[in-house]
Amino acid sequence: MKFYYTLFIVVVLLAVGCKNETCAEEKGLTSMDEYLENNNLMPQNGEQGLRYIIVEPGGEEKPNLNSFVTIRYVGMQTNDEIFDQSPGTDTRRFALRNLIRGWQLGVPLIGAGGRITLFLPSSLAYGPGGTGDICPNSELIFDIELVSFNE
Repeated sequence: MKFYYTLFIVVVLLAVGCKNETCAEEKGLTSMDEYLENNNLMPQNGEQGLRYIIVEPGGEEKPNLNSFVTIRYVGMQTNDEIFDQSPGTDTRRFALRNLIRGWQLGVPLIGAGGRITLFLPSSLAYGPGGTGDICPNSELIFDIELVSFNE
């Protein structure tokens, strides 16, 4: 009986693994290293695997984890497919502490009026679960403009 239970677990794990690979293959996703090389981008390295390019530093004061941030943004996958964005020129307001870890680390690198591009490993984005149209273990790119912030 133990043999069949173990075999069942192995089959399930293989099926989940194949599903993840299939999703990435179907969407034509590349690794972040390939994406950066293909686009001749050389980001800075930050904490926990974060990579970023500060496009505009913005003001001297910077938000912290307790800040509410007002932003414009575009979220893309490594195939340049946009999966989320603030509508038109509208802004969105969020509690920074409620956002994915990559934003918590990246947004405080700029001040109000600043712009940053974040290159996030899966561990700083949505991880093995993925979300919506985002495949599990996807590396993501975010272009973010920090319009303002307050506590």
